[in-house]
Amino acid sequence: MNKITITKEKLDLFKQIENKIKQYDNIVIYHHIRPDGDCLGSQFGMKNLILENFPNKKVYAIGDSKNSYPFLDFTMDHIELKPMPSSLAIIVDANFKERLESRIYLDEKIFTDVIRIDHHPNDDDLYASIRWIEPEAPAAAQQVAELAMCLNWKINAKAATYLYLGIYTDSVRLTTNTTIAKTLSIVANLWECNANKNLIHDELAKKTLKDIKINAYVQQNMKISNQVVSFYFDLENQKKLGILDPLQANRPSLLANIDDNKIWVFFTQEAKDQIRCEFRSNGACVRNVALKWNGGGHHRASGAQIHDEKNIPLVIKDCEKEVLNIAEYE
Repeated sequence: MNKITITKEKLDLFKQIENKIKQYDNIVIYHHIRPDGDCLGSQFGMKNLILENFPNKKVYAIGDSKNSYPFLDFTMDHIELKPMPSSLAIIVDANFKERLESRIYLDEKIFTDVIRIDHHPNDDDLYASIRWIEPEAPAAAQQVAELAMCLNWKINAKAATYLYLGIYTDSVRLTTNTTIAKTLSIVANLWECNANKNLIHDELAKKTLKDIKINAYVQQNMKISNQVVSFYFDLENQKKLGILDPLQANRPSLLANIDDNKIWVFFTQEAKDQIRCEFRSNGACVRNVALKWNGGGHHRASGAQIHDEKNIPLVIKDCEKEVLNIAEYE
């Protein structure tokens, strides 16, 4: 296995996290709403790592996978809404409670302690005693894998598969600017631990005729102005194309890297007064735009919510302005 080099300060942090896990009998792991491969991969990767290395612990993964990645087992656990003795909640890939599935348990403060492991450079409203925030990581799953490797935990094939899913999807198949040599070393280690990479590659490469028709519709109707590519997918057209769950309509990658355009933003109507905005770029700081619209995220990948389609042109204008600031980041 490739050795991952870290600082003494980081190793001390990892040992603090390990000590928290050792301290409590019940471990509850969260994922965020609108689940993606990273939140689910880091959640179930962490669950299986703890079960493998601390078999006396009771470990629960709670939430709703929305049947994402059905080729893997994301069966959620149920816990009662009452104080849980000797309990640690681990929040992965998320910050604010409103971004969490099953947030009610945190609202009611049923857990003894909380820690957060995340790669989003945002504040939180959690009562966490430990926060490990690493914006330079391409995925929270990379953080979880690095933690396990540096603490010499056993990594079984199941944990390795979940963690590889998280890294592979959130790094856009190992292509983002945050994918570095350390990422590839961690991936190599997960492969050595028998991560089922072929299953993940094969399943994510599949597409249906329905997908092809949806993708064609998006690309035929996208708009481009001042190096910003945009598309608005309203509920009416989702229904016409056979999309019953707006989660399946959100496809920002279809707008990516077209000619010399710098930002792409995908607007998905999720309800009458709810429109999801997914911002991506190849250099511009779309996080600035997301923050203006009460969202957040990363430099090149962020999200927000707006409540009126009349605001879409205003959001696009903000993206056009941000394109002009690219020189500040280069």
